[in-house]
Amino acid sequence: MSHVYHRLMELPVVRELTGGVYKNARPVDSSAEDIVIKADDCIVEAGSSVGATLLLYSAPVFSDRGGAVEMVPDFKRLEYISSCIFDGIDEVFMGGCVTWVEHQRFSAQGDMFCCEMNIKVCLRGA
Repeated sequence: MSHVYHRLMELPVVRELTGGVYKNARPVDSSAEDIVIKADDCIVEAGSSVGATLLLYSAPVFSDRGGAVEMVPDFKRLEYISSCIFDGIDEVFMGGCVTWVEHQRFSAQGDMFCCEMNIKVCLRGA
């Protein structure tokens, strides 16, 4: 989890977020752009890999449709954030580890929209 956190913190897109990067959970009632990292386990030896999940949240935006104002997910912003994160961690070697994205999916989360990225981190052998 720490390896992924440090990798994300080096990406320019993270400085653009209205929220932050968190391990395990995001702040209660957050309506900001947040990234949450959840790791399946720890890497214990060279050549082993572990899975992690990145949850990327976009903040809702106001939409004026037919005179009614409502909050809707900001799909375009989430696509931008997720593509920058994808490019920054997929098949990247850093700190003795290689990371890659196994798959990603987008889903509704109340007023928010979320991109879930399942990634793998592998400790390279000497």
